[in-house]
Amino acid sequence: MDLNLLVVFQVLCQERHVTRAALKLNLSQSAVSAALSRLRALFDDPLFVRSREGMTPTPKALAISSRVAPTLSSIVDLIFDDVAFDPQRTARVFHLAMSDDIEMVFAPWLMAQKIREGWSVEFAIHQTNSTLWRESLADPRVDLVVCGAQPEPHAASYQSEPLFSGRYLCLFDAEALGCDGPMSSQAYLDADHVRVSFDLQRGWVDDRMAAMGLTRRTLCTISHFAGLGSLLRGVAAVATIPEHAARAISTATGLATSPVPIESPRFSVSASWSTRADSAPETAWLRAVLKRFAETT
Repeated sequence: MDLNLLVVFQVLCQERHVTRAALKLNLSQSAVSAALSRLRALFDDPLFVRSREGMTPTPKALAISSRVAPTLSSIVDLIFDDVAFDPQRTARVFHLAMSDDIEMVFAPWLMAQKIREGWSVEFAIHQTNSTLWRESLADPRVDLVVCGAQPEPHAASYQSEPLFSGRYLCLFDAEALGCDGPMSSQAYLDADHVRVSFDLQRGWVDDRMAAMGLTRRTLCTISHFAGLGSLLRGVAAVATIPEHAARAISTATGLATSPVPIESPRFSVSASWSTRADSAPETAWLRAVLKRFAETT
């Protein structure tokens, strides 16, 4: 067996696209396609099937990747022990998964950093949330997951560290709602609400109001924070969302913000990554970048 085939296989698992894999490997598309044909014959499996998202690994491919990746990482560590990662001299593509409220503040900050510091690395941001973060972490392409999940403290398959915590704010069209200052608790309880929930289910505001013997009047429930800017404009309704997202949307749209006038919890955001990549220099660099971002949030 040509062990170079395993390198091609693992890059295909990460990129899920023959052209991108060829660029990353500095090979021609035909060479990668030929290697894939040999891999399919070797493992007696299609390994990758075409889909709208690109080339989706089969269950057997994912099982093989989970065993191949640590081995290849160990070989790299052996050959390039203690070699520093230089973001200005590599075309490495970092795949990050995060919820869209974090993306709307992290992505602009990250692009500004890349331009200012002259990084040649690239970033691909995938969507996830506090419900789907485990699936994102299991994706062999994803280097790191950032969301409001609460990882298990003793999981062996991944590492995790907190980035920042925060509070919630109200977001609304001040003119449409007739509110030109901080919302009173009565105005908040009487208002119509827009709920943001990935699974379109109730949230902590519903539970808190229920404990007060009230039912939240919800005009609409949406699954992503990015839709709030256009949805709330001209509508007499309020959304209760994390502060970082509320301020980003307010800056972009002119919508008003206010402290939540009822008792509200705080939230925390964590970064998680695979244990097998914990000692990789590029992973350490990426975590340091995230810590710099957290200090500004």
